[in-house]
Amino acid sequence: MIAFTRHLLPAALLCSALAAQASEVLKGDFWVVHYQGALGKNQVFIADGDPTHIVNRPGGAKSLGVYRLYEEPGKPDFTSYDVEIDCAKNRVRVVGAADFRSVFNGFRNTKYSSQWQSKPDAWLVQSRDFVCKPTERQAKKMEHLGVMSASQMSKAGPHFFEILNREAAKTAIMQKIDEGFAQMPAK
Repeated sequence: MIAFTRHLLPAALLCSALAAQASEVLKGDFWVVHYQGALGKNQVFIADGDPTHIVNRPGGAKSLGVYRLYEEPGKPDFTSYDVEIDCAKNRVRVVGAADFRSVFNGFRNTKYSSQWQSKPDAWLVQSRDFVCKPTERQAKKMEHLGVMSASQMSKAGPHFFEILNREAAKTAIMQKIDEGFAQMPAK
């Protein structure tokens, strides 16, 4: 029963209706492990680094909950991934994924490849490094959000997107300024 409960922990953590009914709200230790996208289409990947939520799997692998928050309209509010990591063999794969949409107030399974990735996406590499190289988290620009409930973590998405959009706008402005200076005649 404990193994079954731990397998469903990521879904239980993120389902605010279940958390609200629980006498004690479950909390995680959340970290931003990766972000990607462009203005208005950003995605933030958040891992739960609470040692009690990282589950040991057969063969020495570990299971980690990673949550992808979307800024783009029409996308799910977030996708919850069960990521399996084998540090000894330096490999990673997804073993479960579900989208959450507040419109339906529930999870729906989504497509994923359960194969060990030969060329994993950047967010999977960062998730692997999060577990396998914990002393390098700061050097790899992983941001510690702190201990909080999953509902608090999921509500942080708009703040991340504001920051990412502000940085993208600054970069675009600086690029235009640099282009302007490059077109000026030399004296």
